[in-house]
Formats: sequence, structure tokens, C-alpha cells
Amino acid sequence: MQSNRPAQAWTAAVFVIATLSLAAQQPVFRSAIQFVNVDVVVTTRDDKPVTDLTKDDFEIVESGKSQKISEFSYVSIPLASRAVDVDAPAAPYSDIASNVESARSSRALVILVDDSSLSAALQDPNDPSEVMTTLKKTLTTFLQSLASDDQVAIIWQSRSDLSQDFTNDIPRLIKTVNSRKAAMGLTPIGPAWRARVDSLRFAVAALAGSHYARRAIVFVGITACNPSEMLGFEGNECRDLYAKARQGNVPIYALDPRVSPMGRSETMAELAVNTGGRAFLQQSNPSWAANQILTENGSFYTLGYYPEPSPSDGKYHEFKVSVKRPGVIVRSRDRYLADTANKPASTPTHDMTKTLGAGLDDPSLPVRAIITPLEPAPRGLVRALVTLEVAYPMPDGDSLTLDDELRVGILALTPDAKIKSSFQRPITFTGKWKRTARGTFVINESIDVPSELLTMRVGVTSKALGKSGTAHLTVDVPSYTRTDLELSPLVIGTSADTVDAASGLNILRALVPFQPTTQRAFHAGDRLRIYARAYWRSSDVTVSGDLRLSGPQGATAKPVTLQATVAEQGRRRAVLDESITLGSLAPGAYVLSFEAHVGKGKPAHREVPFTIK
Repeated sequence: MQSNRPAQAWTAAVFVIATLSLAAQQPVFRSAIQFVNVDVVVTTRDDKPVTDLTKDDFEIVESGKSQKISEFSYVSIPLASRAVDVDAPAAPYSDIASNVESARSSRALVILVDDSSLSAALQDPNDPSEVMTTLKKTLTTFLQSLASDDQVAIIWQSRSDLSQDFTNDIPRLIKTVNSRKAAMGLTPIGPAWRARVDSLRFAVAALAGSHYARRAIVFVGITACNPSEMLGFEGNECRDLYAKARQGNVPIYALDPRVSPMGRSETMAELAVNTGGRAFLQQSNPSWAANQILTENGSFYTLGYYPEPSPSDGKYHEFKVSVKRPGVIVRSRDRYLADTANKPASTPTHDMTKTLGAGLDDPSLPVRAIITPLEPAPRGLVRALVTLEVAYPMPDGDSLTLDDELRVGILALTPDAKIKSSFQRPITFTGKWKRTARGTFVINESIDVPSELLTMRVGVTSKALGKSGTAHLTVDVPSYTRTDLELSPLVIGTSADTVDAASGLNILRALVPFQPTTQRAFHAGDRLRIYARAYWRSSDVTVSGDLRLSGPQGATAKPVTLQATVAEQGRRRAVLDESITLGSLAPGAYVLSFEAHVGKGKPAHREVPFTIK
């Protein structure tokens, strides 16, 4: 256990990215006419969602004047029932970063576990609850009940290295749940309230600018903060947190996972009430509480209005949402930040910095990316190939002219949010679209990164469209200088994946002999080309392995022998470059894997999940 971790180390990379964006005061781009959108949760007094309201049942009052509601809808996100088994053998992670726009019925959720307070409960001889067991059951219930499009971050407050950034990849979330024992027991440096408040503030900042219809924080712990019990600076920090959550429309749900706590935490209830959430304390069934949170958070109304008169002073303005039906409870944010008359000018660099600095992916311009560390680079770094596919909207009508400058950005951060590598580059596309074009750009880049666990954020900004798209992926960058055999991740290509334009081919050819695909859904009969590199230090000159395809119909293996060449600094290198035909495979989930060994050394393994449509 790391006992000398800095006090700020609990924060996840995604939250610090949001903070960097705020600190840099990047320009905020808003509509020329102020429009206020607000999500509203309406429940009965016994906390059951009210689902049959109409626009006429609502009233919005600002500055004493009733406002005209111009947009109205009801959204329901039903509980899922997914077969999630955290005790089953680990499934392979997705190797694709994607921001393909989620359905309207999806949300962004942060599950923030205050492991320091729960660790204290484990040491309390008067506490009969089984904290670890109920925590596991509660987190598993969340994974089973979340919608497939929901983006979830699970954050261990004291262990950013064990936390998981926003994802809907269940295997990654399962791994984080199963790291709970390792996450417990680290005593925070400095006041405990400071770590809790800062963790929650960063989570609010990450969610506040989200494109998702609904967002929330689930704070799992025993105690939070309460300004009525905290004097001076501490109390002000608490009140500021509450205000930021309300302004950002980020409700916080407080959940105590102890089955039979030896005392009620009023600070948890205070946190929930002041941010538009609910507190679940002294619950005999915390898993039931998890489903209650998702049910309530997934049943809401969206209201939109143009303030009259329309402010342009750059200040916060308060409003109140009420429902004319008696006997209901209404929860929503209560203020918005008005536009300013003079907005900063936009520049490509600012746009790219802004979109990479957001807490969650921007889906405005759909992108998919694969990030593959492939070879040693100078200064002990590793060179990674970044292949980014952009779904560019085709022009309407007969015009086939294309004239745009795309700006590409890549950012690599550690779990503690230290920037390890980054760059931006403009790419100009001009010409005419073919009438058969689908609007698919592929951009190949490379970036040198250290051998460690990184969050890689990639983005594209279109000057002509005024849109951006970002996606992120966790990449465990291998070291290719070790004595033992180390395999690079697998690169997959297919002739069935056609693109309209590609850039960076000189970068690509120096690393891979074909264009990688970012697709992970193929058809039976498609032919795949698989590429990887192997590095080791020994006198052995061959690598022996099996290229395996596993799926609903069982598994097939193809023996492979790779011949070594001597690379620089005494390393040996071998290259896997094979093709397989998917044949008449049935639709379903498959795993392509390569396991290899050198001599009597321990084997190395790589795998990629995909589906047959």
C-alpha cells in the first residue's frame, strides 16, 4: 500500500482534466440567444417517480416573472437486468475509444467511494456490518442495472491508480469493483473532510458540462461534510460545493453501505438534500437502494425556456421550477450562468484545448480510435500508433465540395492526472467527394509515451462545421526493454472496411504495413489481417505461439512460429503478420487472441474482442 501518496492523488485523471480546463479559462461557446435547459425529477412524498405530468403542469419563475416553457419531454431509463458476475473469469477489454453518440435515454454517473471512512468502519469492533461484502453487492447491483449506453466512472477516493475513468465497458468496471480490497486502508494525508470535498468538487466539474441527458454522483461512504457543523473556511468550502452541484445540475446521492450502522450520519443526508439527490442510510438492503437511485435518476422531465428579459451580464440568475399538482416533491437546479455581451474569439488551438479538457467525451463529431504502443522510442519511451476514424457529415444537395481544416489533438495522462505527452496538429482536406462516399476520414498519427498506465484522450475539431469530437481509452503501455517476452497489442485490418480519405500514411507505414480498422463488428466470411510485434532479450531466435479464435462454436487455433531479428541495444524482435478468414461463423461475441513464448520463458498473451453481425 502506498502510504506516501500526495493528498491530491485521490483524484481521477478525468476530473483533473476538467479542472485544467477551468483553470485555463478557455472560452465558452454559447448560443447568441440565451436558452436554459433544466432536468426536473418529480416524486411523490414516498419517493415514487411521477410520470404522467404535462407541460401545463409545470411553471418556471425567474425574477418574479413566469417564463414560457418552449421545450418539454419526459425521459424514462428503465433498469437493466444484465448478467454481470464479478467472480467470473475476466473478459477482455475493448481496445477501441469511441464517442458514438449515445441514446437520449442514457446518463453519466460517478460512483465515488470514500474508502478512507469505510476502512475506518472495518476497524470498528462495535460495527457488526460486513462492509466489504455489502460494498461488493452494492457496486455489482449498479453494474447489473445500468443501461448499456450509460457512462460510468468508479472512483476510489484514495487510490486513483485503481479507479476507472468514464466507460461503458463492463469488464473494466468489474476489474475496478474487484480492486476494493486493495483500495481500502490508505489513510488520507491532511483533513479527511478536505479529501471528500475536493473529490466531490472535481466530480461535479467533470459532469457539469456533460452532453448527457442526465448525470449524477453516488457518494458511497459514512460521513460527508456539513457546513452547520464546520466553522470558517471548512464551512464555506462545503457550501460552495453545494452551490456548484446545483449550478451544474449534478445531484449527489448519499449511500451508506453498512447493513447495520452504529449511528446515523446526518452529514450524508445534508449532502444529498442540498444538491437535489437523496440519502440512503441505515438500509437493510443497500442493493435495493442502488436500484432506487437509478430508478429515480432515470425518470425525469426536461424543460427549456428563453429567459424574458434575456440577461447578458455573465452572472448567475436564479429561477424556480414548481408543479401545480399538490403533494409532489420537485428537485432541479435553481440557477444558470448568463451569457456575456463580449465573447472571446474562437481559435483552432482554443477549440481543441477546450474539447480535450472537457470532463466527458464530446459526441458532436463522431470519432473512433485505436491506440497501439508498438516500438521503443528515444529517451526510454514507447511509440504508439494512433488511428482515428472520423464520421464526417456528407453535404446536402448536389454540392460535393470539401474544404475544411481538422485539428487533431492527443493527450496522455497518468491516473494522478500528470500530463506525460500531448500535441496538436492541423490537417487540411480539400477537394470533391465521390458520389459513393460515406464521409469517412482516417487520420494516422504517432505519439511517444512512457511505459505505464495512461488515459489517452484523442480529439478532432472541424473548423468548417464548428464541431468537435473526443474519445478516451485506458492504455497500459508495455516496456519493450525487459528480458522476458513482451507482445505489443494486436492490430487488425480488413479489406471490407473502406474509407474515403486517409492521412498520415507515412507515419503509418513506418509502424504497420496496412491500414488498421477501428471496426470491431465484422461479417462471416470477412478476412482479417493481424499484426503484432514481439520483443525479448535472450539467445533464443524463434517465438512459438498460437493464434486462436474463440466464440459460440468453440475455439480454433493456428500454430505460428516467428523468426527473430536483432533490434537495437541487444533486443530481439519478431513480427506477427497473419491473415484469417472468419468463414461461416454464427453471429455473436468472439475473442481473437495470440499467446506466445520464447524458449522456456513465461508466455505472453494479447487478445481483442469483436462481434460477428
